[in-house]
Amino acid sequence: MSDDEKIRIGRAELFDPAVDKALAREKQGRERLVADTPPASAARRLLNNSLFHLPLAAVLATLACWLVLEPKISDLPSAGGEVVLINGEPFDVRPGIVELTVGDHAVYVDADLTRLEPGADGEAAIASIDAIAVGDHIEAVGLPEGGRLVAAAIRPTSRAGSFASREPGWALYALFPLTAAFLAFALLFAEGLTTRNWIRMVERALLGSFLAALFALLAFIPAGVIMSVSEKVFTSESRNSGALLTTIRDLSGPGFFLVTMLRSAAWACIGAATGIGMNLVRSTRTQLRNSAIGGAMGGALGGMFFDPIDRFMKTSLFADGSTSRLVGLLAVGLAVGVFVALVERLAREAWLRVRTGPLAGKSFILYKTPTLIGNAPSSDVYLYKDAEIDPAHATIHRVGTSYEIEDLGSRMGTQVGGAKVRRRRLVSGDQVIIGSTILDFEERQKRTPLA
Repeated sequence: MSDDEKIRIGRAELFDPAVDKALAREKQGRERLVADTPPASAARRLLNNSLFHLPLAAVLATLACWLVLEPKISDLPSAGGEVVLINGEPFDVRPGIVELTVGDHAVYVDADLTRLEPGADGEAAIASIDAIAVGDHIEAVGLPEGGRLVAAAIRPTSRAGSFASREPGWALYALFPLTAAFLAFALLFAEGLTTRNWIRMVERALLGSFLAALFALLAFIPAGVIMSVSEKVFTSESRNSGALLTTIRDLSGPGFFLVTMLRSAAWACIGAATGIGMNLVRSTRTQLRNSAIGGAMGGALGGMFFDPIDRFMKTSLFADGSTSRLVGLLAVGLAVGVFVALVERLAREAWLRVRTGPLAGKSFILYKTPTLIGNAPSSDVYLYKDAEIDPAHATIHRVGTSYEIEDLGSRMGTQVGGAKVRRRRLVSGDQVIIGSTILDFEERQKRTPLA
């Protein structure tokens, strides 16, 4: 070794505190590998687990959607008040129809088709249509026809004054796109919250929820076609039974099963649209595919809950569908959250699991190549609050079927297995140290072809 190649340490460097600190950090990093690191707390692992925080966020989102829309939804038009006129022979309808003026509203009643139900406050049901007299207070629910209400059911009421409710209107039509927007916002917000990447979280949550609502509007076309088939099932069974109004409780077994499957298919369209919209920007094709599949599966499963709840819990035509919508929407949210997380987990090829620091227990799936690791919010693996990590510290490349890590000339370097590396191939189980953060590289076991 020549004099020029010899390493010389001056007295000032020998006693420099910075050198001691650097050596201590190096020693600490190596000791962590030998002694292994304590696992993250159960609470932290749970909060950072996508199978927990994504379903929770989705359920809260659908609950918020229900709270916003439900006060605006009316399942069937109704009218009520004091009976001020009874016309037993209205000239513009077939014989057997009685026209009642109830408050400010005209109500047609067919004695053979109109149900007589008990009042909401425990009043006994009216004995017959002929027993209705001027001065009685009644409430009717049914179908609109030419400015009048064709009563499917009538009951006594103690409610004062004239009142009415209209058809569902815009709120029911907003159910699909608003649910999609709320779901996308909540899922992206929850994912950003666990990574503490506030800038990307806000950007993706706002843009993703807008695109999810837009795609849900487009998906309303196939979903609407599917639901129109469902309406034809109701119409067909009403025609066969001669009933004025057929509800989910009146459907035959095959008809109920068909309607339930059709609603499930409609919600599958909305779930897929939600998954596509929320990951359309700044995501890989794999992420887009996984979220679309997860959303479709979640929507299909959750959509199955609407009609059974209505069939087995709704006993009166006057009862609204708020309970079935609440349970159905919560089921959609829970199922979408679970399936989005589950499909993502089952389809992953390789990932980094954070062992130490505030993100302990969090897994970053390696979707793209290269995957940038650093402490800048723009990083794919954002490791914040670690001063020893550079904004662009290292990258992971997919080379064929394997993965390689490359240090980007960082100040503190990158270690794999206790040794600093410039570029090295990773194998499942490798422990990577970047700054003071320890990451475990894990890879799905590859199937080997049979000889």
